[in-house]
Amino acid sequence: MKKWLKLVLPLVMAAATLVGCATPNAVVEIQGEIWYKERIALPQDAVLTVQVKDVSLMDVPAVVMAEVERSDVTSPAPFHFLINRDQFEAGHTYAIGASIRLDDKLMFINTQAYNIDVGSPEPMSIMVDKVGS
Repeated sequence: MKKWLKLVLPLVMAAATLVGCATPNAVVEIQGEIWYKERIALPQDAVLTVQVKDVSLMDVPAVVMAEVERSDVTSPAPFHFLINRDQFEAGHTYAIGASIRLDDKLMFINTQAYNIDVGSPEPMSIMVDKVGS
C-alpha cells in the first residue's frame, strides 16, 4: 500500500465513523425574514434584533433562547438560527420576536405572535409594525 494511502485511509475511516454517530435532526434550523410595509430606508445605525423565545409561561417575561442583532437594516432582512434540539422542551411554545431600534428608541416591533414549529424547515415571514410617529 502506498505511503499516502496508509496515512489518509485511517482519517477517512474515522470521519465516516463520526458522521455515522451524528444524530439525525440534532439541530433545529429556524430561518426567515423580517419585513415592514413602509417603503423607507432606515438610518445606517438602526438596529434589528431577532429573538427565539420560550413563551410558554403566562404572566412572566419570555425566556430568550437565542438572539441576533444587525445594523444596516433593509426590508426584508434575513435571519437564521441553529439551536440544539435538546434546548426545546415538549409541551412548550416558542416564538420569534423582532424589533428595530434607533438610539435605543423603538421604531418597529412585531405585534402578532409568530410561533415556531420546530418540526418544520419552512422559512418564516415576520412583519414588524411602525411604532407611533
